[in-house]
Amino acid sequence: MQGPDVSRILSRWPYPEAAVAAYSSAMTAAFNYPEARSAIESAMSDYAAGRRLDARSLLAHLESLGPECGVHGYTMRMLPLIAALDAAEEKYRERGLSGEMFRDSFADLLWKTLECGRRHGVWGSTAALWTWGFFEFRIFGLGRLQFEPVEYAGAPALSVHIPSSGPLRHPDCADSYARAADFFGQRRFVCDSWLLHPVCHGLPDGSGIRSFAADYELQFVTDDPKFLDVWNIFGCAWTGSAADLPADTTLRRLWRDYLLRGGVPGRGYGLYESF
Repeated sequence: MQGPDVSRILSRWPYPEAAVAAYSSAMTAAFNYPEARSAIESAMSDYAAGRRLDARSLLAHLESLGPECGVHGYTMRMLPLIAALDAAEEKYRERGLSGEMFRDSFADLLWKTLECGRRHGVWGSTAALWTWGFFEFRIFGLGRLQFEPVEYAGAPALSVHIPSSGPLRHPDCADSYARAADFFGQRRFVCDSWLLHPVCHGLPDGSGIRSFAADYELQFVTDDPKFLDVWNIFGCAWTGSAADLPADTTLRRLWRDYLLRGGVPGRGYGLYESF
């Protein structure tokens, strides 16, 4: 039993052929294993019917079944998300949301697939639970950026997320802010990201990161000794030694030098409300 037509479902986005093949093979393997098939089919049915779905438990359960199915856990965690995409598109239509907004939002599955491929050599996701937020209509993609309603300092705001979907161009970001202001009726934005860390002030004035950060008023900086963002900046694991990090771009040299001087990695939290 093959299960959902992965190739057709993912054709809405530019997935690598190898990723589509891997997901298709994994879906077939899962649907040939009764427990995995039952979990995915139940999730598809519950989501389509609007019933409550415990995504955390579902994803953990499917990951645990990976060895039985002969499929990597990161890949298994993506299967129910892929299987639910048709229902998600229908829910978008029912709410009067555009096809462009649907594709922008659920492109997150593609970005997480590519990240997992780069970091682990596996087509899958280490952040499938995060992506489930799009299915629950908590997070929306609007052009280059993603937005999630939150509260900051006692007032509503939109938390801004920056997917790893390519260059960070200021005109693209400005377009996303304008779309978000129109869609949410909210012009107050917050962002928690390494892009807002003061060390990035050392980038050239014309850099996309510098332009993005310039819109925000820094509220505070959070230290992260584990350096969870090392992959985003350096494309490799953190060994605890800055000397081991590559220095082949301006951004990487800037961060590497900062760390070599004893700087602590971290993230900046910024507020943008002058839009």
